Amino acid sequence: MTPYDKNGHGYGAGNNDLDKAIEIGKRASAHGMKLLVDFHYSDFWADPGRQVVPKAWANMNLTEKSTALYQYTKDSLQKLRAAGVSVGMVQIGNETTSSGLAGEAGEGRYALYAAGSKAVREVDPSVLVAIHLTNPDKTDTILNYAQELANHQIDYDVFATSYYSFWHGSLDNLTYVLKTVADNYGKKTLVAETSYAYTLEDGDGQQNVIRNKNQLTVGGYPASVQGQSHALRDVIDATNKAGSSALGVFYWEPAWTPVSQKGKEANLPIWEQYGSGWAFSYAIGYDPNVNQTNYGGSEWDNQALFDFTGKALPSLATFKYVYTGLNTNLEYDKNEDTAVQESLLSNYSFEEEDMSAYTFNDFIKRRQDTPKTGKYAMNFYHANGDYQTGLEQSLTLPAGTYHFSVQIQGGDTNGSEDIYAFAHSSGLDIQSKKVKLSGWSNWQTAELSFTLTKESQVSLGVSVKVNSGAWGTIDDLILTKSKVVDKTKLVAAITSSKELLKHKEKYSSESILQLNQQLEQAQKIVDKADASQTEVDKVLVALETAQQALVPKKNKNNVVTTDSSTTEKKSQNDNHGSDDKEPEKNKDEKVLPKTGTTFTHLEVIGVVIFTLLVILYTQKKVNN
Repeated sequence: MTPYDKNGHGYGAGNNDLDKAIEIGKRASAHGMKLLVDFHYSDFWADPGRQVVPKAWANMNLTEKSTALYQYTKDSLQKLRAAGVSVGMVQIGNETTSSGLAGEAGEGRYALYAAGSKAVREVDPSVLVAIHLTNPDKTDTILNYAQELANHQIDYDVFATSYYSFWHGSLDNLTYVLKTVADNYGKKTLVAETSYAYTLEDGDGQQNVIRNKNQLTVGGYPASVQGQSHALRDVIDATNKAGSSALGVFYWEPAWTPVSQKGKEANLPIWEQYGSGWAFSYAIGYDPNVNQTNYGGSEWDNQALFDFTGKALPSLATFKYVYTGLNTNLEYDKNEDTAVQESLLSNYSFEEEDMSAYTFNDFIKRRQDTPKTGKYAMNFYHANGDYQTGLEQSLTLPAGTYHFSVQIQGGDTNGSEDIYAFAHSSGLDIQSKKVKLSGWSNWQTAELSFTLTKESQVSLGVSVKVNSGAWGTIDDLILTKSKVVDKTKLVAAITSSKELLKHKEKYSSESILQLNQQLEQAQKIVDKADASQTEVDKVLVALETAQQALVPKKNKNNVVTTDSSTTEKKSQNDNHGSDDKEPEKNKDEKVLPKTGTTFTHLEVIGVVIFTLLVILYTQKKVNN
């Protein structure tokens, strides 16, 4: 394809031709990545609003165009391979819905799909062939395309769609479309394009596609770095829910940053020279969407994953965090009791659709938005002024001591947020410490304890007062009645450990260090007001093990030294059924090695004399 006019002036959008694809592909391959080659089969943009036939194909009939498309695809892939570019997937067209493909909006498109697929298979059968559609919100239409691809027996591997939350409906519907195609037609699925705005500011003087809050109401995410990360995470999650055939998500266009922030007039010469804007004036006449009033720079700079100066945004790490989690230990659960804990509150994790147990305010609703556990949580957000919201549940509780905790995460606050858990009853008005929101998946715990002297009606919940645009999620309202935890044995073990440490010079430094570490952990559990019996028992075993593992030092004669307390301890631990007690040794008496472990001086002399006699006897026999 040729994104230039007859005088060699570029249309813009990178002036992207095969040579530039090879240049980019070589960079990707050098870093171990494979390339998705997106054939537009147009000299410029190709999307639902325009599929303009290439200038070189303008006068071709369908048969000629099919042959040209086949040959262009094959030649391009062969040149990419010859340059050392690793190709993993090829798109036969870009967003080929209502406007078709290369000017063929009707049945002709299927002949072109077939021609492109044939070329890919001949160059490398291992390369995946993708058909890229869009508008998954038009469920019947996009599923009809899937059926038509099957009816025409198009040879392809991947059913791909674009998905932008501000245009394309719900995430649940996206999952439904992808799963339906995978289940009914046996195809892999993919979101080929997605993005979200991290700001509503403009970076280069060219008006952006997404530029006001009203455009964000459908997606429901704020125009912030956190909102961008959250939106991307949710698209990845929705795609993954389509099943094992789901391949993943491509972000478009993460690096389309401003050439400068000096304004449109200053940037126009740069856009013209390098083709770095969305379109330049030379495309007028070829692309029907380009005119004298709208050509220019990037209309997508506020949806990049880099800021206006080119610095990577924290949201770029979302691609990593969907695998590893954020502030998450993947190796083990440090608090096993909490992991399996049940709550006395009804529907405490919001998994049940029936929310009648709760009273809640405006600006908060049940959604599948970054739950702490399960699939659902309560999400709060409001963009038109500071706001107050929350939820609560009332129930009757018997006398006793209770612990109440809530998980909360969120962001985009101005530091003045007033968020806390509460417990209200007759004569009882308790609030937790205030929670400060610190970003997506940085879960904070609001918790409190209270004691009832008699059966009482209690209201428990969360109060949220935040600035306009702040958002957050509430999950896992855990109410438990405190149990009596027996720490007697642990306290005794701590006392005996401290006694042993008074004689630490008698033991190896390594074993003393281990005992000190376990003693420190044990003391923390003793001091912990809400420690569980499991925690107590676990550190008790660890502390006793460290005591038993103490290694006595040896003196300069390689003799083990000990004291009466250690001897007594070992005799208790190594009881072999005997009630006999050894007489108490004088503390100044040396402990001798066991029989057979060394020689006395007389034994050494005897061995020397015997050796000499053998030598003399041998010499005498030789002389005779």
